Amino acid sequence: MLQRPGDMNGLLDQLEEKSRQNPADIDLLQRLSRLYMRNGNNTEAEAVIEKILKIVPDNAPVMVELADCQIRRGAYEDATYNIERALELRPGMPSAFIAMARLYEAQGNVEKQVSFMMRAANAAPDKSEIRLLLAETLKRYGDVSGAMAQYKLILETWPDLEAALFSLGTLQLRQNDVAAAAGCFRKIIAGNPSAFDAHFNLASCYFRQRKYRMAAGHFRVSQRQPDLAQRSMYLMAQCYFKQHEYDHAIVSLEKLLELDENNVSYLKSLAEAYEAAEEPDMARDVYRRLVAVAPERPEFIVRMASLMIELGEHEKAEKALDQLFRLHPGHVEGHRILGDLYAGRGDYRSAIEEYRRTLMINENNAKVFNALARVYNALGNAEEEQQALKRAVDLGYESPQALLRLGQLERQLSLPDSLSRFRRITELVPDSNCAREAEYFIRHKAA
Repeated sequence: MLQRPGDMNGLLDQLEEKSRQNPADIDLLQRLSRLYMRNGNNTEAEAVIEKILKIVPDNAPVMVELADCQIRRGAYEDATYNIERALELRPGMPSAFIAMARLYEAQGNVEKQVSFMMRAANAAPDKSEIRLLLAETLKRYGDVSGAMAQYKLILETWPDLEAALFSLGTLQLRQNDVAAAAGCFRKIIAGNPSAFDAHFNLASCYFRQRKYRMAAGHFRVSQRQPDLAQRSMYLMAQCYFKQHEYDHAIVSLEKLLELDENNVSYLKSLAEAYEAAEEPDMARDVYRRLVAVAPERPEFIVRMASLMIELGEHEKAEKALDQLFRLHPGHVEGHRILGDLYAGRGDYRSAIEEYRRTLMINENNAKVFNALARVYNALGNAEEEQQALKRAVDLGYESPQALLRLGQLERQLSLPDSLSRFRRITELVPDSNCAREAEYFIRHKAA
């Protein structure tokens, strides 16, 4: 009787010793050959299998195992002979079809590989693992529709088989059939609440469907799997951000930065969360870290300088812009921010000149026209303000505040479009103060 081995090598030593003592024990020899194959000892496995076939020359399963060894060392003709001989002895033998599929895979004949995998699956309808192998083969070769058809066939017989549900769900998600994919992942979780991969994928489905609260819950669960933890926490933070729960988003992102302090994606998301939470000083500090981590990314310097101007830190903003133009000469957005810096200092003439230079490079920059409008407002030039603001809106800049101001200017200057501006505000932000002011003007006009 075999002793309990300490490891695989221990078991191998025991089997070798037992086989020397019992050279005609077929079961023992088969176990030894399979252990050799599992360890990658192909030559030793083949030698043991040939011993078995000398004792029982018509053993079809052993012939298939010999063919597997021969395929591994490239002896394709010998392998073909042994597989065909096994099929003569046992027609329709699934393992022989699988071996033939492996043979054609080794030879690069995909069509015949898939054909024999089909035959193996049809020959063993009670073995889900063979049809799963067929589906995985089709998926590997890019036949997504064929793979999906096989997974669906499996689920007709084994409706709760997790491997098939997961693979089908991932393919449906890849094809953007989000509702069907979500159904697969929900079914997995119903049977196995600890299927963290399924929780992650279901959360991804909900995220695509903009069901952010539901997505956040499943991302929270999937964090229990170590290799999913950081991705799950990051996406959970994005869910909070989408729901305007900025404090929760900030806490999650700060935890992530404790794990990876220089991660650009985490830092960028944290800066955006601070901005959305109307904490410009905190956002500025994060952008400062981003500039240090990724100086090649000009957008971080631009945003930092813009926040510095908003905070009245004009000298710091000027230094930041100097750094930007040294690293990225002629940066268009940087010149727009330079115009904002002049405007912030009250140097409106220089601001207008800078904005106009920027428009010479890109005459359809809506942000520049909006900035020009603010300068003309400060100068009390209603006509120029209206023209600049109208150009910004025509280019797609639909800030409710900009629309309200444009509507007011058009009404003040007796221009015809003010009512449509006010109506657009009520469509964009129906419950806001801007909308209430717009409704006042609409009612006044109707009266």
